[in-house]
Amino acid sequence: MSEAIKRGVDNALKRYVDYLSNNVELVTAVESWMKTLSYLVAGRISKSHSTVIAELMYSSSSLFTLFNDYMLRKRHGLHTLQGAGARRLKIALSCLEAVEVFIEIAARRYADPNIKWILIFCVELLKTIGRFVLQLKYKSGLRYFPLINRLNRKAIHMDGVEERTDDSQSSNNQSYYTLPHSGRQIKSVNTGSWQGVASAPVSVGKTVLDKGQMVGEALHNLQPLIHLGTEACFGAESWKPWIASIITDFASLGILKQSHYRYSKNENSEMVRRKFILWMYLLRSPCYDRVTKQRLLRLLSVFQSIPGLRFIAGSIVAYLPEWQKTYFYTWNS
Repeated sequence: MSEAIKRGVDNALKRYVDYLSNNVELVTAVESWMKTLSYLVAGRISKSHSTVIAELMYSSSSLFTLFNDYMLRKRHGLHTLQGAGARRLKIALSCLEAVEVFIEIAARRYADPNIKWILIFCVELLKTIGRFVLQLKYKSGLRYFPLINRLNRKAIHMDGVEERTDDSQSSNNQSYYTLPHSGRQIKSVNTGSWQGVASAPVSVGKTVLDKGQMVGEALHNLQPLIHLGTEACFGAESWKPWIASIITDFASLGILKQSHYRYSKNENSEMVRRKFILWMYLLRSPCYDRVTKQRLLRLLSVFQSIPGLRFIAGSIVAYLPEWQKTYFYTWNS
């Protein structure tokens, strides 16, 4: 009986993957409509449940996208530089990140506040453990956001070839050499493409972190637990969790920037993103409640008086309280 069920599931999955491969644009449009519908549902079904339902729809669309990208990669034989273990862990962490906001909002709506914070801590603890496993066991280098890049479906659909990302290389008989100190990968001279080596000696893989960089990346991974731990000790209204968190982020960036190794293009983009995220501290309590809130609301009220910006500014003003109540919106890094 179990064998018959397994064969039935395998056949159904194979038929779906065939359909997905032949209707990439349609499935992509369905994913987009699922996300759009989640915004339209908010506040329009039942006030007491609309936020939970909207977030459930949004999380489902994110999981649906992850699943479709995974099946397309598998169908087209796309491979990564890292092994199957790292890939499975990244998928698990990506799924957890896709549902974390829904978990928090559902817990806030239907459970005790203490349960909500326990679930938030458990989610952050699982994410931190997974990130350290990627860093220490699989030598994954800097952690990107998102962990798994969206698949370039148009390129695969049109060309049937593998996209080039930091985690993947095309299997076109090119060989690469890993530099012993920086961990960067460059084309080896036996590829027969002297022009490619001379004109673009850039990194295509992840930098192998040295000890200093490992400390900097470890601080970045630990920041959520440091914030939650200090908040549990001193309370959400205290400045101490906010200060401990921002010091951790600045220390992490400072250590990573001190490295004399040259990061790859995508790694530099991740460093820029982390610097930009520092501005989020202006929207994180208690700084937001005591410093930023009134100034921001006054600025938005000015925008509300401008016809072309009235709707956007009004939507931001209406959404800010809900956004501020959700930990994974304000403190995600």
